[in-house]
Amino acid sequence: MIQRNIWRWMILDIKKREKVKRFWIVSGLLGICIVVTALFYFFDAEKRKAEERMVEIVNYVKVQCSTYTHFNESSESKSLLRAIESARQMSTNIDMKTENGEQLDRKFLKENLQSLWVDGILVLDEKGKKVCEYSMDEGLMDEMIDYLQKGIIMDFTGYKERSYAERISRGDGSRIDIAACARKDAPGIVAVYYYTSPRFIRNYTLTIQSLLEGYNTEKDGTIIVADKGKVIASNDEKLLAQNVADNEVIQKMKKHTDSRHIFHLKNKGTGCYGIMLKQRDYYIYVYLPDKEVFSNLPLSVTGVVFLYLIILSFSWFWVYTTNLAHQKQEQEKDEKYKAELLKSAKKAEAANEAKTEFLQRMSHDIRTPINGICGMLDVAEHYADDMEKQTECRAKIKETSHLLLELVNEVLDMSKLESDEVILEEIPFNLSNISKEVFVVIEQIAAEQNIQIMWEKKEVTHWNLIGSPGYVKRIMMNILSNAVKYNKENGYIYISCQEFTSEQEGRVTIEFICRDTGIGMTEDFQKRLFEPFAQEHTGSRTKFSGTGLGMPITKKLIEKMGGTITFESKKGEGTTFVIRIPFKIDQNADKDKKQKNIAEKSIKDLEILLVEDNELNMEIAEFILQNEGASVTKAWNGQEAVEIFKKSRPDEFDVILMDIMMPVMNGYEAAKMIRTLDRDDAKTVPIIAMTANAFTEDRLRSKESGMNEHIAKPINAKVLVKVISELMENKEEDS
Repeated sequence: MIQRNIWRWMILDIKKREKVKRFWIVSGLLGICIVVTALFYFFDAEKRKAEERMVEIVNYVKVQCSTYTHFNESSESKSLLRAIESARQMSTNIDMKTENGEQLDRKFLKENLQSLWVDGILVLDEKGKKVCEYSMDEGLMDEMIDYLQKGIIMDFTGYKERSYAERISRGDGSRIDIAACARKDAPGIVAVYYYTSPRFIRNYTLTIQSLLEGYNTEKDGTIIVADKGKVIASNDEKLLAQNVADNEVIQKMKKHTDSRHIFHLKNKGTGCYGIMLKQRDYYIYVYLPDKEVFSNLPLSVTGVVFLYLIILSFSWFWVYTTNLAHQKQEQEKDEKYKAELLKSAKKAEAANEAKTEFLQRMSHDIRTPINGICGMLDVAEHYADDMEKQTECRAKIKETSHLLLELVNEVLDMSKLESDEVILEEIPFNLSNISKEVFVVIEQIAAEQNIQIMWEKKEVTHWNLIGSPGYVKRIMMNILSNAVKYNKENGYIYISCQEFTSEQEGRVTIEFICRDTGIGMTEDFQKRLFEPFAQEHTGSRTKFSGTGLGMPITKKLIEKMGGTITFESKKGEGTTFVIRIPFKIDQNADKDKKQKNIAEKSIKDLEILLVEDNELNMEIAEFILQNEGASVTKAWNGQEAVEIFKKSRPDEFDVILMDIMMPVMNGYEAAKMIRTLDRDDAKTVPIIAMTANAFTEDRLRSKESGMNEHIAKPINAKVLVKVISELMENKEEDS
């Protein structure tokens, strides 16, 4: 018996050892496979990463080289055209002076030099002899006279309709843009020139070398831009001005022209990956050594091996320690895990259903007005000759567009409130005026459903307050629009406004009560009233349309102002809302100041500088302004606007309309630069922000940058005219 047990234990021990042996053999083979797989995977991954980066770099440099070429060509063309116009104008001015019997003198040329913004004016007779000249730098005058005495230029004396212009690059790095045309008063030529110093060219002229700043040779590889057999730009300064024929890597890369993939080559005995691209006259090369491409490969493979060993150790420990005694415990764990998993699955399912419901709702609410706009456009196109139908279609499109804009604003406002990014204003306003603006809209909507609005008169002493008028208007509009929307036909809305004295000096609490005779709310929905996207009548979307964001936005805004909102509602009988908000009293309010009618406002004959980078928005704004009788000068970015203002006469522009998000220089920076210019009108010219950034913080930032007002897109023509005219009135009063 004993012997039999011994043999049995020996057999079990042998089997156990065989299992252990098989385990380690399988683990070893698996480890080798993992290492090899990891090696190939990370090798390919590192190569793809390097390829993507190098393709990105070479394409970026390609685009920038193109931009550089176009920029320089455009800059030169504009400068020469300007010089030609100045020369022709000077010829006309000389002709007008001589017709009056006056003599041509240096004083006259000096006056025209300042008005034409040139650096020198020369007048030669038909033989090329100097008649009169004036220059900011007399040292250049002889050089310019010698240049103009060329036969090819003097030939222009016989062609009054033709002009000559050329850019002269000088040995000291400076340049001169010169233009000449025939004299109108006598045979000969009139010439003007602009001088640009080497320092200005170095500081303000775009160079390809500057485009490569920030690229590291170790991380991004060696970048080379060659032109006419010379290296003109590189992130490795040692290669600048090098002949490409002497560069071994470049010569090897010339054999490969695929700009989408990198290729392998040898450089001084070591391997590297490179890519080449041709852009007009430029050749762009990028190459990176193998050690940099695969610098992370050993670490990645080591990490995989280490992770495998850890997993293997834990696996072996688990196998070694697992026994029948623990099966019950493991089973209990499994059951608990399954229960938690089921619970999590239910939560995930509920969250997914809420997400789906929200997306369906938003899809419906967004698509509905879009469908209306598209449909009305089709109707308008069909009735192209029916002006009455056209007017009807435009009105419906406009109304639907406003609904879509309101929907987008609600979603954006809710996002701002949820992230606590809303900033309150502290500006004077009149509560009575805001109430009137809201009631004009609400009464019109209520009249369509035969709903009467009744005022319950209560005492309010201080109408002039300090706070956030835009948000106050939004709160009143949300409450009253809901009272109309969920009311019954021929129903009533009772409104009251009452003032309560605050414990703090100079403050009051305004109580606003809105009571309706509408459909009311169920007790279940009352608990969810202030939850985002909550709607009781989701199955009646056409009758009770909305996003379910109005009341959550209202509550958060009220709480942001330090106020409270309460309500009572009974199904089928109606709802009463009570809102209490504290405000500062405006002690400096001018109660006798009369408000002017918008219709009286006018911007006729005003000179306006319009700054906008979007062609469509530029066209719309230009139409509105010109339709109101204003003259418009266009600028396509902030830097261009600053330059136009610098070159303008004092007080030439009455108003500047400035977009915010623009290339080259944004609106904030442009406004700050204009305000810092050394001229009186730079401090007083009204600057109005005209942007899609419509939040309070955007308005505050525009004020900080030196702007006078802020108008949100889409632009309302009446509001734009009102703001401009009021700023002009204030400017006149201040002067």
